Amino acid sequence: MRSFWLSLLAAVAGGLLLRAAFPGTALWPLAFVGIGLVLCSLMHRSAGGAFLVGLASGLAYYFPLIAWASLFLGPVPWSALSVLSSLFWAGGAVLVALAYRRLTARWESGARRVIFVAAAIAGLWTLREAIYSAWPYGGFAWGRVAQSQSASPFAELVSWLGLSGMGFVMVFLVALTLELGRARVRPQTWVTAAAAVLVVAVVPIYPTNEIGSARIAAVQGDTPEAAYFVDGDPGDVFLGHVDATLTIPDDADVDAILWPEGSIDLDPKTSTGVRRTLDQLSEQYGAPIVANAVTVEEGASADDDRFFNSQFVWDAESGWGDQYDKKHPIPFGEYVPDREFWYSLAPDLIGLIGRGYSPGERDSILEVGDIRAGTYICYDIVDDVLIRDAVLEGATVLFAPSNNADFGKTDEPAQQLAFARLRSMETGRSIVQASTVGLSAVYSPEGRVLAELPWYEPGVMIVDVPLADGLTPAVLFGRGIEVTLAALGLGLLIGAGSSKTRRMNTATVRIPRR
Repeated sequence: MRSFWLSLLAAVAGGLLLRAAFPGTALWPLAFVGIGLVLCSLMHRSAGGAFLVGLASGLAYYFPLIAWASLFLGPVPWSALSVLSSLFWAGGAVLVALAYRRLTARWESGARRVIFVAAAIAGLWTLREAIYSAWPYGGFAWGRVAQSQSASPFAELVSWLGLSGMGFVMVFLVALTLELGRARVRPQTWVTAAAAVLVVAVVPIYPTNEIGSARIAAVQGDTPEAAYFVDGDPGDVFLGHVDATLTIPDDADVDAILWPEGSIDLDPKTSTGVRRTLDQLSEQYGAPIVANAVTVEEGASADDDRFFNSQFVWDAESGWGDQYDKKHPIPFGEYVPDREFWYSLAPDLIGLIGRGYSPGERDSILEVGDIRAGTYICYDIVDDVLIRDAVLEGATVLFAPSNNADFGKTDEPAQQLAFARLRSMETGRSIVQASTVGLSAVYSPEGRVLAELPWYEPGVMIVDVPLADGLTPAVLFGRGIEVTLAALGLGLLIGAGSSKTRRMNTATVRIPRR
C-alpha cells in the first residue's frame, strides 16, 4: 500500500479485527486477517510513517482489548496503559517497515526473498512482544497474538514452541502468504507454503506422562465484595466461600479444596474465628484447604512492613502450612512503582492504591499433601518464566486462584481463562482455575474442559484431575526459542542493511575514455 491514508485505514481495521479474535467475540481466524492488514499497512512506509500507522493500529487493538481496565481504575489508567502499549507496538512497526524495505531491496524475487522476509517480519514481531512482556515494571504480557488461538486448530502447537514460538508461526504464515502474492515465485513454492500451513494445523499436542489423579474441589464463592472498590463488611468474602464449600458432600473424599485469590478478607493469623472455621472445614472433609489472604512481613517500623498476596495451605492437624506469595503483582493496580514520581503527576489516582504488594520470593510449588501444585495467583499466569519454573521444579498439577470481581462481566475473565487453557497444553499439566466470581474452570493436560462454572453464581467443581510428569519442548526450550526467533528477525534486518552498505562501498564507476 503506497497511499498513507489507505495504509492508515488498513492499520486501524487490522487492529480491530485482531482484537475480535480474542474472547469475548473469540473469532480466532480474524487474528490472521488482522495481522495481514497490519503488515500490509507497513509496506512502503518510511520510519515516521510506520510509527504513525503502527500507533493507529496499536490504539485500535489495545483500547478495546483491555477496556475492562476502565471498570477497575477508570478511564485515565485504561487510556494510559493502552497508549503505552501502542507506543511499543509503533516501535515494532518501524522495525517491520524497515525490514520490508531492506530485505525486498536485497532480494527482488524468488523463494529466498519469500522465506527471509517472512522470517524477519515474524522475528521482529516476536522481539517486540518479548520486550514488552518483560519491561518496564515487569512488562505487560497481555495481548500477544498467540493468546487469541486457545480454541483454534493451532493451539496444540503451543506445547512444542510456547506462546512466543506459536506467535512467530502465526505471523510467519501471514507474512509468507503476502510475500507469495508480491514476489515472482514458481508454482511449487505455493504448494510448499500450503503444505506448511496444513502441517502446522495438524501438529499433535506433545504428550506428557499421567502418573495418577487427585480429587480437587475448586470453590467459587460468588463474592463481588472481593472487588477493590466495592463496600462490604469484613468477613463477607470469607463467609461466602465457607458457605459454598459446605455444599461439598461429606462423602466426596477430596484430596484438596482450592479457594480463589482474595478468598479470606480477614487475617487468619490473628482471627480466632477464621482459624477455627478452617480447622472445622479441613476436618469435616479430611482435606487441606488452599486459601488466600494478605500476609505481612514486619519491618523495623510500620513503614518498613511488606505486604504479600499469599496462597497458603491449611490443614486441621498442622494449621498454616506451605505458602506462595504472588511474584507478579500488577503495576499501578496492586502496587505503584516509583511511587513518589507518579504521585507528583496524579496524586488523586495514585492515592487510591493505599497498600502496595511486594513481589514474592518463595518458590511457586505448594506441597498439598502428596500433591505438588504449581501455583499462579491471577496475573501471574501471563509470566512465561513463572510457568516454566514451576513445572521444571516438579509441579504435577497447576492451581490458578484468581479474583476477577474488579472486572465485572467484561471480557477480562474469559481472556484469562483462555490463557489458562493454553498454559495447560503448553506445560502438559492439568490446571484448576478458581475465581471469586468467575470464570472458573478445570482443564486437562490436553486442554479439554473437565469442569466449569457460570460466573456470579456460587458453586464447587469436584474433579478427578490427572497428575502428570514429563516436560514439553515448550517448557524445556521456551526461553531459548523466544530468544532465537527474536534474534533471527533482528539478525536478518541488520544483515540486509550491512549487505546494502557493502554493495554501495564496492560499487565502481566507469569513466569513459577520452
